[in-house]
Amino acid sequence: MDLQKRSMITSEAIYRELCRKIENLEYMPGNAISENELCTQYETSRHVVRGAIAMLKQRRLLEVYPQRGSFVSLIDMGYVSDIVYMREAIEQEAVLRILEEDKAVDRVCEKMADCIERQIEYQGETILEDEFHRLDTEFHEYILEAAGKKDIMKMMDESYIHFRRWRNLELRSVITVDQLIDQHREIVKHLKERDRQALRKSIHAHIDKMDFLPESGEPSKNEYFYKRG
Repeated sequence: MDLQKRSMITSEAIYRELCRKIENLEYMPGNAISENELCTQYETSRHVVRGAIAMLKQRRLLEVYPQRGSFVSLIDMGYVSDIVYMREAIEQEAVLRILEEDKAVDRVCEKMADCIERQIEYQGETILEDEFHRLDTEFHEYILEAAGKKDIMKMMDESYIHFRRWRNLELRSVITVDQLIDQHREIVKHLKERDRQALRKSIHAHIDKMDFLPESGEPSKNEYFYKRG
């Protein structure tokens, strides 16, 4: 890389790429992250790389140990569970606000139904593609937008990466696109019907994936990727 290109790389750019790789398990929980290797890979200075590492540490994606190095954080299921609980609580409150205005219900259901139609292209997939995830995010943004709280999704994304990392580790080969689309349809159906109890249950089933965890006492095949204690 020439000096001009080298000077263009930023800590933010490296940070964003490493976030993507950690989320998609290109770097597994517990993997070492070498400053020297990153400097070589991105042809940049240690100062720039350390800036990216500091941001990852702040986001709880890296653990830095003096004299040992930097390691991708193990998955903390207590933290993941709290994130999911907060996400569900936000959406449950959002749909209650939407139900207070009939016109808002009709508008958001129309947008969500259109989004589902675009999701159908990915039916039959087991490994969830990035484009489907974008459409899934869009589906949920319509709910928060209709409740006047769209920016909350961006705020949640900072922590929700920990859920997505766990999902990619444990659920990627278990949950199919077809199942998620069916759950989206259930949410729209119950919202149209103004059925609060059924809507609450369908949102819970869709967001809270903790039921996929092994039962108490049953070891996970991925146990070494989890934080203990």
